[in-house]
Amino acid sequence: MNENKTFCEECRKDVEYLTEVAELKGKLKGAEYKYIGKRAICTECGSEVYVAEIEDENLKALYDAYYKEK
Repeated sequence: MNENKTFCEECRKDVEYLTEVAELKGKLKGAEYKYIGKRAICTECGSEVYVAEIEDENLKALYDAYYKEK
């Protein structure tokens, strides 16, 4: 069974989510960077949901993209 659960603001309840790899954009120190990260998607409504561990991974990927350019 899928243990990936988080709160969905659209469904207004705890739901299971799937992760997908996506090209993301983020701003850091006044510049925009593209990087490969993950998105968490609610399995019930298809909205993007917040998952702290995924956001932490994405932030690390953004910083890696920043340092790679510098």
